[in-house]
Amino acid sequence: MLGRTVDTVVAPPRRQAGLAEAGGGLLGDGLVEFALRVARGSTAERVAFHAGYRSASADPGVDHVSVITELRRLVLLAETHGGEWRDARAAAAEALAPHRGRLTVEARIRFHPKNGYTSLPRLDVHLGSTFAVQPALEVRTEPIDGPEPAGPGDRRAIVGAVVEATFAAPVARTVHTLVVYVDNVYMLLATIDLTRMP
Repeated sequence: MLGRTVDTVVAPPRRQAGLAEAGGGLLGDGLVEFALRVARGSTAERVAFHAGYRSASADPGVDHVSVITELRRLVLLAETHGGEWRDARAAAAEALAPHRGRLTVEARIRFHPKNGYTSLPRLDVHLGSTFAVQPALEVRTEPIDGPEPAGPGDRRAIVGAVVEATFAAPVARTVHTLVVYVDNVYMLLATIDLTRMP
């Protein structure tokens, strides 16, 4: 491990389209080896790799955004297997199959304090670019509870949510906007710059 730099591990083989183009076939040795190298790397190396998939938001209602491309998903899958796969190419292809052609965005959002939600409001999630806007294929949400209720009969307020939205992977690797509509009343925005994500 000594002497190996983070850049050596973090720089993926040239490709992004390669994963989507592979269809149901086996992945290239370079991609699988890269994912396994990251999974076997030090904590600092793995943190550095995953940090490249976080986006900051200027919207005060969005705490942070994390993007999972197919390449990052392959690394996450390798990490869950402890950096080891028997018949690595076949095992990697099988593990990645349900996620092919998908882009997942995880966001932690905060609701305006005046809303006083006691149940999770409806959240509609879209991903837009200058070319198109697409709704999420699947959305999973988990409420974030506020402090303890003021009195015994009061319900605890829901102050935010963790949102996981899956989209068809955009054809254009450009800058996209994550749009979260809350009860069709207001929206939260975050920028996702796919041009800087491997």
